[in-house]
Amino acid sequence: SGCDPRYYPFPPIPGLQLQTRSSNRPFKPGYLQTSSIMSLPPDLKVLCRRLTSTPPAQLPHSIPAFINHVLRCKDVLSAPQDPKATSSSSEASTLVHKLRTIIMTLLNGKSAMGRFTGATLVKAVIDVGGWECLKESGNWVRGLLAMLQKNDPFPVKEIAIVTLVRIYTLIHGYQTLTREIATPTIPTFFNACLQLIKLPAAGQRLKTPLTVVETVLDAFSALIPAYPTTCRPFNGQIRTAIRPYLAPTSSDGTIVPQSLRRASRHLAISLPLTTAGKTGPSDDWAKLVDELRKDFHSTADQVFRAVQESWEPSAPYTRSKVDFDTQPQGLETPDQLPQWIGISAGRDRLVGLLHYLADALRYSTKTPVTIPVAAIMDVVSRVSLISRNSKSQSWDQALETQAAVGREEKEELWAAMPDIHVAAVDLLLTLVQRLERNVLSTIPEIYDNMILIFRSGIDIPTVRAATYKLLDETLPIAGPGLQKITVETLGIVSLACCRDIQQESGYVKEAKPAAKTAAETKKNNIAANADLFLPSQTTTESASASRPTLEPSHLAAAESLLASLLTHLPQQYLKPGLRGLLDQTAILSRNRDAMLASVLNPYVNQGGAMFPSILPYLAQQFPHDRGVEILRSNIRTSTQGSSDVLEGVNATLEELEAEEDAEDGDEEIASEIEVKGDAEDQEMKEAEAEAKAQASAGETIVVANDDAEDSSNPFRPSKDAGGGSIEVANPFAVTSAQKRKLDDEGASPPKRQSVERKVERTAAAAPVPAAKPAEEGDDDSDDESIHLNMDLDDDEDDDEE
Repeated sequence: SGCDPRYYPFPPIPGLQLQTRSSNRPFKPGYLQTSSIMSLPPDLKVLCRRLTSTPPAQLPHSIPAFINHVLRCKDVLSAPQDPKATSSSSEASTLVHKLRTIIMTLLNGKSAMGRFTGATLVKAVIDVGGWECLKESGNWVRGLLAMLQKNDPFPVKEIAIVTLVRIYTLIHGYQTLTREIATPTIPTFFNACLQLIKLPAAGQRLKTPLTVVETVLDAFSALIPAYPTTCRPFNGQIRTAIRPYLAPTSSDGTIVPQSLRRASRHLAISLPLTTAGKTGPSDDWAKLVDELRKDFHSTADQVFRAVQESWEPSAPYTRSKVDFDTQPQGLETPDQLPQWIGISAGRDRLVGLLHYLADALRYSTKTPVTIPVAAIMDVVSRVSLISRNSKSQSWDQALETQAAVGREEKEELWAAMPDIHVAAVDLLLTLVQRLERNVLSTIPEIYDNMILIFRSGIDIPTVRAATYKLLDETLPIAGPGLQKITVETLGIVSLACCRDIQQESGYVKEAKPAAKTAAETKKNNIAANADLFLPSQTTTESASASRPTLEPSHLAAAESLLASLLTHLPQQYLKPGLRGLLDQTAILSRNRDAMLASVLNPYVNQGGAMFPSILPYLAQQFPHDRGVEILRSNIRTSTQGSSDVLEGVNATLEELEAEEDAEDGDEEIASEIEVKGDAEDQEMKEAEAEAKAQASAGETIVVANDDAEDSSNPFRPSKDAGGGSIEVANPFAVTSAQKRKLDDEGASPPKRQSVERKVERTAAAAPVPAAKPAEEGDDDSDDESIHLNMDLDDDEDDDEE
């Protein structure tokens, strides 16, 4: 009442009092106060009373109650303290000052429990008090630093570290407070923390728990970007302290948690931020990534020494010397990682370096950097080339190995490769997440490496889960523009995804081996479980309990990939059976996103016929979903097509997997014919010369063609060819020359040559006529049926002649 309408144009409110404007303080419109708003909260009085009356030994048990009181006092703690305020404001200022004094007494007290409670209250008051409490935090900071230098329990020091980092982080926005509080005290903080994580002498163990070490490293990572100049003098000590945690191995004798490894790598990647100059941080980051690349290749030279690698570096690289008389091991230098010994330790080091590279891409930098995509893809290619064509193929059959390496070391390497493969796929995933759509030009190479790794470890859940995540991340970027051959190549991943989801849902039953009768078991003198001959009493619950289960993250990745396959892949390039399997899996697993994607992306075959929609199943399973209701009102379900249109869409999972395995077998046979090495190349040249001579003598392979010509086939034979056949030289004549050469020299045949096995199989088969009508061909052939008739000369006949 009686207020100036220029500043308060609204009607008077009963009980409302306006703050009077003083001559030296400008009036702020809207700066109103009432007796109810400015009334002193009882929590502040209760908090001060309980802090002074509670024994120090019982203070930690009351910390949750103390924190609740502080949170309720937010308005009072964050309000500016005016010495000319009213009596109620003066009482609030007195209580706030009393609270600060009590907290300072606890920090400087003799009881460790009291200091722990004081540090906890400091953090709570700083969080809610803002500027008003930060400007008075200088004494608290000095008290917390004194706690770090005392012989207190590690939990007390850990809460002091967390509180100090919180204060330094909030002060960073105020230049005055930074100059008065942060800059003078941060060096003391770093020195005290470095004493906690300092490496012990040889033969001794670190006394500081690893959880506290992780807290210290996280504190450094938070402060370095905010205060790079102040933290720069401690870079050398930090690098020395975190060396054992960057890429630990089993030969170190210490188990390092994954969280500590991640924290140490984050800190190491943050150190280039302290470099002076505009391009200094980016140059140091590039140098760090290049050193990681060199460390990886030098370690891989030792770990992969049992394999004759076909990898060729894209950049100049000199392989390190390998000593086959000793175990594979790495060298320790002052500026690099600790030494490792053995294949298992080498695997740990390679996995750690791959994660290190991924973290270098994951964490942000202060200045723009140039990502060496070619060098990263070079690292992944070296790993992916050490793989198998399928799970049924042994590693010895898939790779050329060194005879100087023992079998035990090779088996350890085969067992270590899945972990290295998963780390390589994770590196590709991080690269895609960082570059996003800029990675489009690298997608073909990424898919090549991914498929090599997936085929090799398709029976390992971690490999499948990593592949699902990578493919799910790349499909929104490159999926709509993929070619048909690439979509067909990704079919093996789609089949595995459907199998994982259906198996987890309980719709795929594991094939049980045929049980032998008691008579057969007794005849073969084999000990067997007698319970196997009793009638089966397995219930549904026990069967579901014995079914292998997937990790939640694995199942989530498979379900997300299922929706992406139906959304982003060109559906016209999918096989009808695979598209039907995707729809079936979406329905059985009740995957709403995948079913919506299937409805919105209908399948149309090459003849233009549309396959039936699964909208009725979607509406039945999600009747109250608004998105489904919109689809029901705007999209009509397609009518049932004819049997010719639906041909192949009802293929089962087992049939599609059998077809994929057959294709894998063909690729495996083709890969076995490849000959590597200088000696093999020379043999091939000699064999080709002999094959040409035999071709001129009349030894040919007859390829019979269908009488009906296909005008759309650009590779059809010309009409001038006699009898519709083509004469080509017999490539299998290589066998005779190679066999004679190997027998004379007493050498073993190359690893990837299985020509002799194929010749024996062909000789044992019934003779095939030179030409055969097209009607007698394989049902899978569309236009032509190709038959090979090979006449191979026996080596003995050649010798007699």
